[in-house]
Amino acid sequence: MSRRDGRSAIAVVPLVVLVAVGLAGCSKPTVTPAPGAPVAYAAVGSNAATPGDSVSPVATSTGKVGRPIVVGTLPSAVALLPDDTSLLVAVKAEDDLVEVSTTTGKIVKKVGVGLEPDAVAVTPDGSTALVANFGDNTVTEVHLPSLVAGRTIPVGRQPVAVAVAPDGHQALVVNFQDGTLTPVALPSLTTGPAVPVGSEPVALAIPSSGAEALVADFQTGDLTPVGLPSLTPGPAIPVGADPTGIAIPTGGTVAWVSAGDGVTPVSLTGAPVGPAIPLGVPAQCIASGPAGRAWVCSGDGALVEVALTTGRVVRTVALTGIPAAVVVTRSAASS
Repeated sequence: MSRRDGRSAIAVVPLVVLVAVGLAGCSKPTVTPAPGAPVAYAAVGSNAATPGDSVSPVATSTGKVGRPIVVGTLPSAVALLPDDTSLLVAVKAEDDLVEVSTTTGKIVKKVGVGLEPDAVAVTPDGSTALVANFGDNTVTEVHLPSLVAGRTIPVGRQPVAVAVAPDGHQALVVNFQDGTLTPVALPSLTTGPAVPVGSEPVALAIPSSGAEALVADFQTGDLTPVGLPSLTPGPAIPVGADPTGIAIPTGGTVAWVSAGDGVTPVSLTGAPVGPAIPLGVPAQCIASGPAGRAWVCSGDGALVEVALTTGRVVRTVALTGIPAAVVVTRSAASS
Protein backbone atom coordinates (compact mmCIF):
# COMPACT_ATOMS: atom_id res chain seq x y z
CA MET A 1 0.00 0.00 0.00
CA SER A 2 1.50 3.33 -0.73
CA ARG A 3 2.43 6.51 0.42
CA ARG A 4 4.75 9.42 -0.17
CA ASP A 5 5.04 13.14 -0.23
CA GLY A 6 4.15 12.71 -3.89
CA ARG A 7 7.12 14.34 -5.55
CA SER A 8 10.00 12.85 -7.46
CA ALA A 9 12.68 11.35 -5.25
CA ILE A 10 15.19 13.46 -7.16
CA ALA A 11 13.68 16.69 -5.92
CA VAL A 12 12.25 15.94 -2.52
CA VAL A 13 11.76 18.79 -0.10
CA PRO A 14 13.18 17.68 3.29
CA LEU A 15 10.61 17.26 6.02
CA VAL A 16 10.92 17.43 9.78
CA VAL A 17 11.94 14.10 11.30
CA LEU A 18 11.40 12.93 14.85
CA VAL A 19 14.63 11.45 16.23
CA ALA A 20 14.34 8.46 18.54
CA VAL A 21 16.99 8.23 21.25
CA GLY A 22 17.74 4.66 22.39
CA LEU A 23 18.60 3.85 26.00
CA ALA A 24 21.14 1.17 26.85
CA GLY A 25 19.47 -1.96 28.15
CA CYS A 26 16.00 -0.87 27.06
CA SER A 27 14.03 -2.08 24.06
CA LYS A 28 10.49 -1.96 22.79
CA PRO A 29 8.39 -5.04 23.50
CA THR A 30 6.94 -7.28 20.85
CA VAL A 31 3.46 -6.21 19.77
CA THR A 32 0.87 -8.67 21.04
CA PRO A 33 -2.49 -7.73 19.51
CA ALA A 34 -5.80 -8.61 21.07
CA PRO A 35 -7.32 -11.81 19.63
CA GLY A 36 -8.54 -11.06 16.11
CA ALA A 37 -7.06 -7.55 16.13
CA PRO A 38 -5.14 -6.59 12.98
CA VAL A 39 -1.72 -4.93 12.96
CA ALA A 40 -0.68 -1.86 10.97
CA TYR A 41 2.83 -1.88 9.50
CA ALA A 42 4.38 1.52 8.78
CA ALA A 43 7.52 1.83 6.67
CA VAL A 44 9.59 4.56 8.29
CA GLY A 45 11.42 5.57 5.14
CA SER A 46 10.93 9.34 4.94
CA ASN A 47 12.99 10.52 1.95
CA ALA A 48 16.51 10.60 0.54
CA ALA A 49 17.45 13.59 2.72
CA THR A 50 16.38 11.92 5.97
CA PRO A 51 16.27 8.17 5.30
CA GLY A 52 14.85 5.61 7.69
CA ASP A 53 15.55 1.88 7.72
CA SER A 54 12.71 0.07 9.45
CA VAL A 55 9.09 -1.00 9.59
CA SER A 56 7.12 -0.32 12.77
CA PRO A 57 4.27 -2.68 13.77
CA VAL A 58 1.33 -1.00 15.51
CA ALA A 59 -1.41 -2.94 17.31
CA THR A 60 -4.66 -1.45 15.98
CA SER A 61 -6.55 -2.36 19.14
CA THR A 62 -4.29 -0.34 21.45
CA GLY A 63 -2.08 1.88 19.29
CA LYS A 64 0.96 0.28 20.90
CA VAL A 65 4.11 0.40 18.76
CA GLY A 66 6.27 -2.71 18.71
CA ARG A 67 9.95 -3.22 18.13
CA PRO A 68 11.05 -1.73 14.78
CA ILE A 69 11.98 -4.28 12.12
CA VAL A 70 15.17 -3.14 10.38
CA VAL A 71 14.84 -3.90 6.65
CA GLY A 72 17.35 -1.57 4.96
CA THR A 73 17.74 2.05 4.01
CA LEU A 74 14.71 3.93 2.67
CA PRO A 75 11.81 1.45 2.81
CA SER A 76 9.33 2.98 0.39
CA ALA A 77 6.38 0.62 -0.01
CA VAL A 78 4.71 -2.33 1.73
CA ALA A 79 2.29 -5.08 0.73
CA LEU A 80 0.87 -8.15 2.46
CA LEU A 81 0.45 -11.64 1.11
CA PRO A 82 -3.24 -12.61 0.86
CA ASP A 83 -3.03 -14.78 3.99
CA ASP A 84 -1.22 -12.06 5.97
CA THR A 85 1.64 -14.41 6.83
CA SER A 86 4.31 -12.23 5.23
CA LEU A 87 4.95 -8.55 4.64
CA LEU A 88 6.84 -7.45 1.53
CA VAL A 89 8.90 -4.26 1.76
CA ALA A 90 10.43 -2.39 -1.16
CA VAL A 91 13.76 -0.98 0.03
CA LYS A 92 14.54 1.88 -2.31
CA ALA A 93 18.16 2.71 -1.43
CA GLU A 94 19.27 -0.93 -1.55
CA ASP A 95 17.31 -2.10 -4.64
CA ASP A 96 15.79 -5.00 -2.68
CA LEU A 97 12.44 -6.58 -1.95
CA VAL A 98 12.45 -7.87 1.64
CA GLU A 99 10.08 -10.48 3.07
CA VAL A 100 9.19 -10.20 6.76
CA SER A 101 7.28 -12.83 8.73
CA THR A 102 4.27 -11.25 10.44
CA THR A 103 4.41 -14.06 13.01
CA THR A 104 8.00 -13.53 14.16
CA GLY A 105 8.69 -9.98 12.97
CA LYS A 106 11.94 -11.20 11.41
CA ILE A 107 13.31 -11.05 7.88
CA VAL A 108 12.71 -14.32 6.04
CA LYS A 109 14.65 -13.49 2.87
CA LYS A 110 15.32 -10.73 0.38
CA VAL A 111 15.92 -10.46 -3.35
CA GLY A 112 17.43 -7.84 -5.63
CA VAL A 113 15.02 -6.18 -8.03
CA GLY A 114 15.45 -3.06 -10.18
CA LEU A 115 16.88 0.36 -9.43
CA GLU A 116 15.11 2.26 -6.62
CA PRO A 117 12.03 0.08 -6.08
CA ASP A 118 9.19 2.37 -5.08
CA ALA A 119 6.00 0.29 -5.11
CA VAL A 120 4.91 -3.33 -4.71
CA ALA A 121 1.67 -5.25 -5.25
CA VAL A 122 0.73 -8.92 -4.88
CA THR A 123 -1.59 -10.90 -7.15
CA PRO A 124 -4.82 -12.14 -5.51
CA ASP A 125 -3.65 -15.76 -5.58
CA GLY A 126 -0.41 -14.83 -3.82
CA SER A 127 1.80 -16.33 -6.53
CA THR A 128 3.50 -13.17 -7.75
CA ALA A 129 4.69 -9.79 -6.51
CA LEU A 130 5.16 -6.93 -8.94
CA VAL A 131 7.75 -4.30 -8.01
CA ALA A 132 7.80 -0.88 -9.72
CA ASN A 133 11.37 0.39 -10.04
CA PHE A 134 11.46 4.19 -10.01
CA GLY A 135 15.13 4.49 -10.99
CA ASP A 136 15.20 2.40 -14.17
CA ASN A 137 11.60 2.66 -15.42
CA THR A 138 10.79 -1.03 -15.06
CA VAL A 139 8.61 -3.54 -13.25
CA THR A 140 10.15 -6.72 -11.83
CA GLU A 141 8.18 -9.93 -11.41
CA VAL A 142 8.97 -11.83 -8.19
CA HIS A 143 7.76 -15.40 -7.74
CA LEU A 144 6.12 -16.31 -4.44
CA PRO A 145 6.60 -17.94 -2.00
CA SER A 146 10.16 -18.55 -3.23
CA LEU A 147 10.91 -14.81 -3.51
CA VAL A 148 12.87 -15.41 -6.71
CA ALA A 149 13.07 -12.57 -9.23
CA GLY A 150 11.66 -13.34 -12.65
CA ARG A 151 11.27 -11.15 -15.70
CA THR A 152 11.76 -7.39 -15.78
CA ILE A 153 9.75 -5.30 -18.22
CA PRO A 154 9.97 -1.64 -19.27
CA VAL A 155 7.09 0.70 -18.42
CA GLY A 156 6.90 4.51 -18.32
CA ARG A 157 9.30 6.94 -16.70
CA GLN A 158 9.52 6.91 -12.90
CA PRO A 159 6.88 4.32 -11.98
CA VAL A 160 5.61 5.06 -8.47
CA ALA A 161 2.52 2.91 -7.97
CA VAL A 162 1.28 -0.52 -9.01
CA ALA A 163 -2.01 -2.36 -8.44
CA VAL A 164 -3.47 -5.68 -9.56
CA ALA A 165 -7.08 -6.11 -10.67
CA PRO A 166 -9.22 -8.37 -8.45
CA ASP A 167 -9.40 -11.08 -11.13
CA GLY A 168 -5.60 -11.19 -11.32
CA HIS A 169 -5.49 -10.82 -15.10
CA GLN A 170 -4.15 -7.28 -15.28
CA ALA A 171 -1.82 -4.96 -13.40
CA LEU A 172 -1.70 -1.18 -13.72
CA VAL A 173 1.40 0.95 -13.23
CA VAL A 174 1.40 4.71 -12.64
CA ASN A 175 4.34 6.61 -14.16
CA PHE A 176 5.09 9.89 -12.36
CA GLN A 177 7.25 11.66 -14.94
CA ASP A 178 5.17 10.63 -17.95
CA GLY A 179 1.80 11.32 -16.37
CA THR A 180 0.57 7.96 -17.64
CA LEU A 181 -0.88 4.62 -16.67
CA THR A 182 0.67 1.47 -18.18
CA PRO A 183 -1.52 -1.67 -18.39
CA VAL A 184 0.27 -5.01 -17.95
CA ALA A 185 -1.43 -8.28 -18.89
CA LEU A 186 -0.92 -11.13 -16.43
CA PRO A 187 0.71 -13.59 -16.37
CA SER A 188 2.29 -12.77 -19.76
CA LEU A 189 3.63 -9.37 -18.58
CA THR A 190 2.66 -7.88 -21.93
CA THR A 191 2.31 -4.10 -21.74
CA GLY A 192 -0.35 -2.13 -23.56
CA PRO A 193 -0.41 1.48 -24.76
CA ALA A 194 0.06 4.04 -21.98
CA VAL A 195 -2.99 6.07 -20.93
CA PRO A 196 -2.67 9.76 -19.93
CA VAL A 197 -3.93 10.27 -16.37
CA GLY A 198 -2.60 13.67 -15.25
CA SER A 199 0.53 15.72 -14.71
CA GLU A 200 2.14 13.99 -11.72
CA PRO A 201 0.21 10.81 -10.85
CA VAL A 202 1.41 9.29 -7.57
CA ALA A 203 -1.21 6.87 -6.24
CA LEU A 204 -3.45 4.15 -7.63
CA ALA A 205 -6.25 1.94 -6.34
CA ILE A 206 -8.68 -0.57 -7.82
CA PRO A 207 -11.93 -1.32 -5.93
CA SER A 208 -13.01 -4.92 -5.39
CA SER A 209 -15.61 -4.54 -8.16
CA GLY A 210 -12.78 -4.17 -10.67
CA ALA A 211 -14.93 -1.76 -12.68
CA GLU A 212 -12.46 1.10 -12.62
CA ALA A 213 -9.10 2.31 -11.35
CA LEU A 214 -8.58 5.57 -9.47
CA VAL A 215 -5.43 7.64 -9.98
CA ALA A 216 -4.41 10.57 -7.74
CA ASP A 217 -2.46 13.45 -9.28
CA PHE A 218 -0.17 15.33 -6.90
CA GLN A 219 0.19 18.46 -9.02
CA THR A 220 -3.44 19.08 -9.96
CA GLY A 221 -5.12 17.79 -6.79
CA ASP A 222 -7.43 15.60 -8.88
CA LEU A 223 -8.57 12.01 -8.83
CA THR A 224 -9.02 10.47 -12.29
CA PRO A 225 -11.27 7.41 -12.70
CA VAL A 226 -10.21 5.02 -15.46
CA GLY A 227 -12.80 2.57 -16.71
CA LEU A 228 -11.83 -1.11 -16.83
CA PRO A 229 -11.21 -3.02 -18.98
CA SER A 230 -11.60 -0.25 -21.56
CA LEU A 231 -8.90 1.94 -19.93
CA THR A 232 -11.00 5.02 -20.69
CA PRO A 233 -10.28 8.00 -18.39
CA GLY A 234 -13.28 9.78 -16.95
CA PRO A 235 -13.69 13.38 -15.77
CA ALA A 236 -11.17 14.44 -13.12
CA ILE A 237 -12.51 14.87 -9.57
CA PRO A 238 -10.96 17.56 -7.33
CA VAL A 239 -10.00 16.05 -3.96
CA GLY A 240 -7.74 18.64 -2.33
CA ALA A 241 -4.15 19.78 -2.46
CA ASP A 242 -1.34 17.30 -3.04
CA PRO A 243 -3.17 13.94 -2.90
CA THR A 244 -0.76 11.15 -1.98
CA GLY A 245 -2.73 7.95 -1.31
CA ILE A 246 -6.03 6.14 -1.93
CA ALA A 247 -7.69 3.53 0.28
CA ILE A 248 -10.82 1.57 -0.66
CA PRO A 249 -12.19 -0.86 1.94
CA THR A 250 -13.04 -4.29 0.54
CA GLY A 251 -16.53 -4.17 -0.89
CA GLY A 252 -16.75 -0.46 -0.10
CA THR A 253 -18.47 2.19 -2.20
CA VAL A 254 -16.27 5.08 -1.06
CA ALA A 255 -12.61 5.79 -1.80
CA TRP A 256 -10.66 7.69 0.85
CA VAL A 257 -7.91 9.99 -0.41
CA SER A 258 -5.09 11.40 1.73
CA ALA A 259 -4.67 14.97 0.52
CA GLY A 260 -3.45 18.20 2.07
CA ASP A 261 -4.10 18.08 5.82
CA GLY A 262 -6.95 15.61 5.71
CA VAL A 263 -8.77 12.67 4.17
CA THR A 264 -11.35 13.22 1.42
CA PRO A 265 -14.17 10.72 0.70
CA VAL A 266 -15.07 10.08 -2.95
CA SER A 267 -18.14 8.01 -3.78
CA LEU A 268 -17.70 5.22 -6.31
CA THR A 269 -21.37 5.45 -7.25
CA GLY A 270 -21.35 8.94 -8.74
CA ALA A 271 -22.41 10.91 -5.68
CA PRO A 272 -20.63 14.21 -4.89
CA VAL A 273 -17.32 14.32 -3.05
CA GLY A 274 -17.90 14.55 0.68
CA PRO A 275 -16.26 17.02 3.07
CA ALA A 276 -12.69 16.23 4.05
CA ILE A 277 -11.90 14.87 7.50
CA PRO A 278 -9.35 17.34 8.95
CA LEU A 279 -6.21 15.93 10.55
CA GLY A 280 -4.25 19.13 11.16
CA VAL A 281 -1.07 17.57 9.77
CA PRO A 282 0.05 16.70 6.21
CA ALA A 283 -1.53 13.40 5.13
CA GLN A 284 1.17 11.43 3.33
CA CYS A 285 -0.44 8.02 2.67
CA ILE A 286 -3.39 5.92 3.81
CA ALA A 287 -4.54 2.34 4.34
CA SER A 288 -7.96 1.05 5.28
CA GLY A 289 -8.40 -1.18 8.31
CA PRO A 290 -11.23 -3.04 10.01
CA ALA A 291 -14.36 -1.61 11.62
CA GLY A 292 -14.54 1.43 9.35
CA ARG A 293 -11.13 2.73 10.35
CA ALA A 294 -8.21 4.05 8.30
CA TRP A 295 -4.57 4.64 9.22
CA VAL A 296 -2.96 7.74 7.76
CA CYS A 297 0.76 8.54 7.54
CA SER A 298 1.34 12.05 8.79
CA GLY A 299 4.11 14.43 7.82
CA ASP A 300 5.09 14.96 11.45
CA GLY A 301 6.20 11.38 12.09
CA ALA A 302 3.05 9.60 13.23
CA LEU A 303 0.21 7.30 12.24
CA VAL A 304 -3.26 8.78 12.66
CA GLU A 305 -6.21 6.44 13.19
CA VAL A 306 -9.42 7.82 11.73
CA ALA A 307 -13.01 6.60 12.18
CA LEU A 308 -14.32 6.99 8.65
CA THR A 309 -18.01 6.73 9.51
CA THR A 310 -17.92 9.55 12.06
CA GLY A 311 -15.04 11.63 10.67
CA ARG A 312 -13.30 11.52 14.04
CA VAL A 313 -9.59 11.16 14.77
CA VAL A 314 -9.35 8.22 17.18
CA ARG A 315 -5.68 8.41 18.13
CA THR A 316 -2.28 9.57 16.96
CA VAL A 317 0.63 7.14 17.30
CA ALA A 318 4.14 8.60 17.33
CA LEU A 319 6.79 6.77 15.29
CA THR A 320 10.57 7.13 15.07
CA GLY A 321 10.43 9.02 11.77
CA ILE A 322 8.14 10.03 8.94
CA PRO A 323 6.21 7.05 7.56
CA ALA A 324 6.43 6.51 3.80
CA ALA A 325 3.85 3.72 3.55
CA VAL A 326 1.35 1.78 5.64
CA VAL A 327 -0.63 -1.44 5.32
CA VAL A 328 -3.02 -3.19 7.72
CA THR A 329 -3.43 -6.94 8.11
CA ARG A 330 -6.88 -8.42 7.61
CA SER A 331 -6.45 -10.63 10.67
CA ALA A 332 -4.39 -10.73 13.83
CA ALA A 333 -0.62 -10.85 13.47
CA SER A 334 2.33 -10.48 15.81
CA SER A 335 5.80 -9.07 15.39
